[in-house]
Parts: sequence; C-alpha cells; structure tokens
Amino acid sequence: IIATTTNACNPLFPGEWPKQGCHINGVGSYTPLMSEVDDELVKRCEVIIDTKEALEVGDLSCMKGDDAHQNCIGLIGDIISGDLVVGKRRDDPNESKIDCTFYKSVGTAIQDVFSAQAAYEYAFEHNIGRSVEM
Repeated sequence: IIATTTNACNPLFPGEWPKQGCHINGVGSYTPLMSEVDDELVKRCEVIIDTKEALEVGDLSCMKGDDAHQNCIGLIGDIISGDLVVGKRRDDPNESKIDCTFYKSVGTAIQDVFSAQAAYEYAFEHNIGRSVEM
C-alpha cells in the first residue's frame, strides 16, 4: 500500500516501481496542476474516486478523452454500499495491463464534518481532551 499525501506538482516516483497487486491512496493533489503519480501508474490501475471532481486533478489527467475513463470503476461510496466490486478488471485475463488499484480523493466538506464528529465523539467517550467555553 502506498499513500501519497503531498502538495507535489510532479509525480513522486516512476509508475513502474509499484509491484503488481499494489494499492495506492492518492490524497494530496487536488488541482489540475498537481500530480503525485504518473500516467503510467494510473493506466495500470482500477481507479476509484471520492467525487466526480477528482477526475479533474493532475493525477488523473491521462483519463481525459472519449474512452479514457475505462479504468475508472466508480465512486468509493458505491463500493462501500456494495454496488461496485473492486478487482474484476484486475482479475480478468483480457485486462492484463490492469494490475493495481488507485483511490483518488480530493476531499469533500461532508467527509470532513463526519470525520470531525467521529473524532469528537471518541474523545468525549474516552475522556480525552478538554472542554473549552467559548
């Protein structure tokens, strides 16, 4: 598993470096000019996105065009709900170039709100932190 969490504008490593079966979480880049992974790696992956806006970031720039979205299997929410399955293309002998998975997240405000709520509830239940009057 590789997690990229930078503000890089250029890929951090060559796309051939990750071994077959690798999973990449790309959460740093969030604009069309930013890119943490190269096109070669993206083309090797079943791509999962958090929002459709993720398709506009530099990491996924190679997925523009008529048939370029073919290795984007869908939204993370659809996988969590069981509507999509990861690995079908990777396990298909006719898709020999697909040998990794890539989750591209650009973040959404609702994810931040739910994450903050979960952290707050955990801290409250475990008597962590301090309450401050404002």
